[in-house]
Amino acid sequence: MAARAPVPQGRLAAAMLAGALVLVEFLAGMQRYLSQTVLPLVAAELDGAHLYGPLDAAAQAPMFLMMPVGAWLLSRYRVGRLMVVLTLVTVAGAVLCATAVTMEAFVIGTAVRALAAGALATIGMGAISRGLPPRYRQLVLAAMSGVWVFSSVLGPVYAVAATAAFGWRWAMVLYLPLLLVARAMVARSMPERTEPVAPEPAPWAWSIVLATGSAVLALPLGAWSAVALVVGGGLMLRSSVAVLPAGTLGATSGRRAALTALMATAAVYFGATMVLSVVAHDAFGLDAERFGLVIGASGFMWAVTGLWTGSHPAGDDGAFRRRMVGGGAAITAGVVGLLATTVAADGPGAAFVGLLVAAGVTGAGMGLLYPDLLGRCLAHPDVDDGISEDRMAAAVVVAESVGLAVATTAAYAWLGTGLGLADAPLLRAQVLYAVLTALAVLMVVRLTLAGRVAAARAPTAA
Repeated sequence: MAARAPVPQGRLAAAMLAGALVLVEFLAGMQRYLSQTVLPLVAAELDGAHLYGPLDAAAQAPMFLMMPVGAWLLSRYRVGRLMVVLTLVTVAGAVLCATAVTMEAFVIGTAVRALAAGALATIGMGAISRGLPPRYRQLVLAAMSGVWVFSSVLGPVYAVAATAAFGWRWAMVLYLPLLLVARAMVARSMPERTEPVAPEPAPWAWSIVLATGSAVLALPLGAWSAVALVVGGGLMLRSSVAVLPAGTLGATSGRRAALTALMATAAVYFGATMVLSVVAHDAFGLDAERFGLVIGASGFMWAVTGLWTGSHPAGDDGAFRRRMVGGGAAITAGVVGLLATTVAADGPGAAFVGLLVAAGVTGAGMGLLYPDLLGRCLAHPDVDDGISEDRMAAAVVVAESVGLAVATTAAYAWLGTGLGLADAPLLRAQVLYAVLTALAVLMVVRLTLAGRVAAARAPTAA
């Protein structure tokens, strides 16, 4: 492989890259809250509530097609070129969503956006791992948590204000020029390798299986939808074993155990919080102004807590374990609070308060553990574990996204249809949070194992 042209490096270049990455994370947060806020409104206008599951699958499956091959892209193409091309694809998908006249068209636009998002997620993580010195890396991880303070507030405010003033269609596209600027800054500041590198393998076959599993999860098959959930989830977990570094899911120490903990934590946290707008709107009848505050609460508390923990990383393994257990306990308490609200709330007012407080506690738990858990995955271990920087960048994105996708797609499918087993939206929410409470116990166990340091070289990555 030919050497690549050098890019000037130094403190200024690192600072510019760091700032651009934080801006991109801010916009990612804005986009997430925008999508959550407008979802019930889009479904109401386009008569598509029954397609909550397929819509979420459209947001996930294309991402899984591209995420595992992110390391392959990083090892073969210039980051700047990848950023430009994939950002244009993102814009095209957003325009398709904004101009959709049916829910099916909106699903297609969502799929186009997700196709670019999958590769961009890995490329962004690779930029942190490859392009920043260790100290800058830790500060960026802290700032990327802290910037959600603003995203969690401005995201719902922007979504509600833009929707009220111009409609949800314009809300989908008004922020795009700023996204283009931010991605161009990353492309310009990212240092490229100047030496030949061993190309990473492209696991296309398993990427297709991973994407297929995500799509199968949400097949609208009525009473058979439960079977689709089991089959789709099984396909995703099996393909994850193949695309993640060898031995990840069974690991009890080191960075592999941290990856598994990241997957379990993402499943519980996002499964509980990503669907809050649907729970608040469909089960309790809350309007956009109030459920906008609910979905912002978890992200705001994640950001506030994560800003401190990210800028004050755990100094030793004991402190790391305490943060993992403490954060896991807080997430569990938040999920229990959401369950209690769906069971005991006797009106919209009580439901609003219960959802708001429980969402905040859940977000605080995530902020307590996430920066250190992500830092443990990306840091270079004292004992070589056979995982390259590009491979770990892809693994972090895949692990977190698989946990998120299995939980959220299943949750949306359940809340949207009840799988032919439950008709009442409130009953569906109660069952969802009861299941997530049980899964939270497994999450705490995996977080405890993530605190163990590998004493010997782990199996070489496949």
